[in-house]
Amino acid sequence: MLAKIKIEIISGLYEDFINCLVEKEIYISSVMSTDFGVTCICMAKDYAHIARLAKKFQCRTKICKRKGVYYLFKGIVKRKSVAVAVCSVFIYIFLFTKLIWRIEIISPNQQINQSVYNLLYNNQVYAGAVFSQEKNQNIIQQIFMSVEDVGYVTLNFYKGTLTCKIDPVQEKMLYLEKASTGNIVASQNGVIEDLRVYSGFSDVKIGQTVEKGQILVSATYIDRNGKLQQVMPRAYIKAHCVKKYTAQIEMEKEIYLRTGESTEGIFLKALGKDITLKRENISDYINYDTEKSFKYISILGFKLPFTVEKAIYYKKEATYITKDEQTAYSAAKNIVDTMIKNDISLEETDWQDYSYTVIGNQLTIECTVQGHYDITK
Repeated sequence: MLAKIKIEIISGLYEDFINCLVEKEIYISSVMSTDFGVTCICMAKDYAHIARLAKKFQCRTKICKRKGVYYLFKGIVKRKSVAVAVCSVFIYIFLFTKLIWRIEIISPNQQINQSVYNLLYNNQVYAGAVFSQEKNQNIIQQIFMSVEDVGYVTLNFYKGTLTCKIDPVQEKMLYLEKASTGNIVASQNGVIEDLRVYSGFSDVKIGQTVEKGQILVSATYIDRNGKLQQVMPRAYIKAHCVKKYTAQIEMEKEIYLRTGESTEGIFLKALGKDITLKRENISDYINYDTEKSFKYISILGFKLPFTVEKAIYYKKEATYITKDEQTAYSAAKNIVDTMIKNDISLEETDWQDYSYTVIGNQLTIECTVQGHYDITK
């Protein structure tokens, strides 16, 4: 609402004065006749000019009424301490109820801490960002789905501090390690060598041949009273099996490698805005890798609601790599050996045999392992 005032023009040649104001395109409205002159409404910013001009026509002006936001708050502005206090309250309410000043993560180990920090940052949650309750709930679900060894998560925001508390997943007791909520089925073909059923019902025997997917221990059984019972089956079943592991290697391919040339950009993030402190130069980078890192700003231990992001761009160029048959075979064999080593169901190996084929640009290696496996895994 613009500041306006109602003035009264008294005596003098007020008719000529009104005409002069109109000719000079000075805003006036609501012109009303009085016993000694006229009243009208003008803009507050024009009043000083109108008062000086009135003297040329032997007129006097008097302010009758003031209108507008300016005059509403004029008295408050004069009391600077009151105005500062009111503004400070509103600023305080915003800064400490909406703005994230610091993020604290309480978890069992540093690896979980770093994973959660990265997840929050990827979701635009950092020191200086505006807190959103809706986003807060979505992030809790993402932590459950994306971070390992998480049992329970709480994410609370209070007075500028976002606190994430993570309880670790509870490990099963040793006697429940092999417990299952459904039927236990064979993970591969084999001949049963050792059979230990701790709970559940099984009709397989030692020396019996089983196929992959066959039920070994059932979670349900009929008791002696003819009633259907359900349990959490638990068993250890070892079988003599033959298993094949396969890996493929391309003998000729084009890959992109870093040249050693790089450039970096630095950005200050606050209130959802990115302020460029240093701009990267990637105009001649056709292919490149990007590595980003971030840190929160603190001065003498006092944390500020700002985050600095540093992005490094590494230039890459195409390189053609060729492997001979022996080199490709060695690389593929290392992959297969790693697969065998990481197979937690394999308990003992009797023998293993390698074979490979080369078709076009691709070498395929196959390792046949005969050994003893825990077929419940």
